[in-house]
Amino acid sequence: MRAFLSHSSADKDFVDRVAENLRPGSYELDATTFDAGLVNSDAIRVALGRSDLFCLFLSQASIRSAYVEFETMLGIEFLARGSISRFLAICLDDSAFASASENVKFFNIVRKSLDPEAAARLIQGQLISASSKAQSFAHPFLGREEELKALDNQVSDHGRPPIKGIYLSGNAGAGRRSLAAKFYENHFPHVGRVFPQVSISQYDGPEELYRGILAELRPTITATELRIRMTSFNVANPDEQARMTAQLLNSLLPSNEAAILLDEGGMLTDSGMFSPELTKLIDGLEAYPHPPVTFISGRMIPYRHRVTRTDVAFLAITSLGWDATLRLTSTLLKRNRIEFDVEALEQLASLSEGHPYNIYRIVDEILDKGIKIFLADPADFIDWKHRQSSEYFSRIKIEEVESSVLTLLKNIPELDFDTICQALSVSASALAENLQRLVLLHVLESDGDRFRISPALRVAVERDPRVKMPAQLQADATATVARSLSVRLEEGTAPVSLVDSAVLATVEGGGVLTELAAAFLLPSHFVWLAKLRYDQRQWKESIRFGLGALEGEARLSTNGLVAACRFLCLAAARIGADEVFDVAIAKLHLRASDDWARSNVYYLEGFRQRMRGRLPAAQDLFQKAYDFHHGNVSAMRELAAIALARGHLEAAEGLAREARSYARTNAYLVDMLLTVLIRKRTAGTGTSEIEDLFAVLETVGEESGRSFYTTRRAEYEHLWGDNKKAAILIDQAAAKTPMIFEVRRLQAEIYLKAGNRSRADQAIQAMEKMMESREMYDRRWNYRLFLETKSHYLVEVGQYSEAKDLFSDPAYFTNEERERAIKDIEMAQAYSAKRRR
Repeated sequence: MRAFLSHSSADKDFVDRVAENLRPGSYELDATTFDAGLVNSDAIRVALGRSDLFCLFLSQASIRSAYVEFETMLGIEFLARGSISRFLAICLDDSAFASASENVKFFNIVRKSLDPEAAARLIQGQLISASSKAQSFAHPFLGREEELKALDNQVSDHGRPPIKGIYLSGNAGAGRRSLAAKFYENHFPHVGRVFPQVSISQYDGPEELYRGILAELRPTITATELRIRMTSFNVANPDEQARMTAQLLNSLLPSNEAAILLDEGGMLTDSGMFSPELTKLIDGLEAYPHPPVTFISGRMIPYRHRVTRTDVAFLAITSLGWDATLRLTSTLLKRNRIEFDVEALEQLASLSEGHPYNIYRIVDEILDKGIKIFLADPADFIDWKHRQSSEYFSRIKIEEVESSVLTLLKNIPELDFDTICQALSVSASALAENLQRLVLLHVLESDGDRFRISPALRVAVERDPRVKMPAQLQADATATVARSLSVRLEEGTAPVSLVDSAVLATVEGGGVLTELAAAFLLPSHFVWLAKLRYDQRQWKESIRFGLGALEGEARLSTNGLVAACRFLCLAAARIGADEVFDVAIAKLHLRASDDWARSNVYYLEGFRQRMRGRLPAAQDLFQKAYDFHHGNVSAMRELAAIALARGHLEAAEGLAREARSYARTNAYLVDMLLTVLIRKRTAGTGTSEIEDLFAVLETVGEESGRSFYTTRRAEYEHLWGDNKKAAILIDQAAAKTPMIFEVRRLQAEIYLKAGNRSRADQAIQAMEKMMESREMYDRRWNYRLFLETKSHYLVEVGQYSEAKDLFSDPAYFTNEERERAIKDIEMAQAYSAKRRR
């Protein structure tokens, strides 16, 4: 991980001070690292070959230096062929940028003069990203002949118009970007190897899309210039806005470039078609001399929508075939001089599951451990491979600084190295080591000197109890981020791509909006914060930000408006804010133009009834949601839960199996199916599937302080095994998760069976407190189960009339359910009377 420091001799004192703040061995500088101080063309080429980042110190002196010009041209050449992965220019005086060559202006330039310490921090942040990117350039491309042929057929089809872009779907790590690069290499060899990448988040509308593309393609633009561009954009009509955004991407064509648009939830609508904003964007794209854009997403567009978009080539990428996996694995092992036999090769190929990214990781681990040690115990790799679960992250030891970094990035999605350094008041060298480690572990992703949590691990990071800071320290750090970014963006020392982070930090901190934050504040920022507060279970705050988003309704994207209304409905349903719910659901009703949207509306209405504990009404609404769109997993899950709560085990099993097919390791869905099978089991039947599910639940259900496995194993012992063992297990679960209703319900049932009425009463009292607490958002959802459990207790103590009265409310029990419950109570009463005689 090295930076090549290119400078004029006149700037030597400044650059030497920068080097003093860099870690030894992380830079190439003529006076210290070139052989015996020898500087010639061969020495420069060798030094560049050892580097990941080319850093040009731009001044009036360096502009006139022949050596610096030679180094710069070599740096651009090395960048073009992928030998180095980053080009950074730091202006040392105010006039340097204006005098720089057009070749240099195209790259990332910091136009504000920095002190040596700040310049060193900037370089260290860039190096972390440059190192990982340089590795990807060295990866070979093997296989994918059928996929490339499928794209070839679409591009060469005489019946289709010229292709404006290609759309690739597949899992992360399947090689989507590599295949895109190979496609351009085959069809458009004039296109460079470095593809600017723009992420499209869930709530991006026209303004966010334009600003994101502009910031990525014009990294040297200042905040003032960006503000002027955005003002012009905002006064344009929607069609003109789409044309302006398309023109940004079309501007790549003369320079033989193409961009990647990466879907992070905002590329497609819920029904799976291009969002209205992207549809207009594609209409404005040009097709000559090559397609200017590649769309990369985790899901494929349905065929009925693809056939209407003939100017885009579509391809779904799956894992590599067995032969291609063997070839790629063998090639990488041989390239790294690793000895192996056929058996080892096949084991490694099997572990990779055909994903190129997995293969690269395997080879890295083998280089670190050796092939025999790796194959003897590949547990760490398997954990990493399945890192979408919290298990992988929970096994990583997190240092204090790393915890603070992740806490900041939970709330502010992207920050640069310098801002993190200032916010946490840590040394640059220590922070660089921590960030590098998190990048290597794939906890963080880096781009330039900007960092964010890996999307695959975001949920795990947000849930992990280790990722936290003291409240006041977090507030101070957020305020520092807001101040630092606002000042540095105005100065031009922070990339304009961090404008959103500056705005979010300012709003998050609750202070007075800075001039910059006010200028760039968008309704989508409020949607992001509404989601963040909802995930943190701060329902009132989620509502506040959601209503803030609706104040700018006209500027929200279609997806952004739906998301804002959805969070408002969910949060309002949890705290009984019916007026807010009614406003939001009315807006969704007006826009429910397809089956998915109608399904979403019925789901939210069912959710409100569920929160009120009215299961029959909720079940009817969830059923409508499911009928409109069978892919609505949320409705599926709720129907299964209600069927289980009402004792309809056959229906619950079918729905639970279907829901789990979408997320096989989701702890809630595994637990639900396991519960159904435990209660359906009859004496003497096999238990292999039950034990298989227990094995999964033991892995995913006990992480982050949860107790799924312990609770469900207690129920199994209670119904089919040793009730004493069940009591031990349920007490362990209660100690771990005392405020989980299901734990207390089972605890009461287990102790009733054991004849320990005192312990059962304690569990029921704990449940009753949950029902009365306004802090328990799901108290009414559990109210029916509470009434049933309490009735069991009352029957045990001989209070039969009181037990019957618990089933009198028609909001919670149908007439049929009430009659069945009363019949069971009367049978128990008769049996008790018979025993006394």
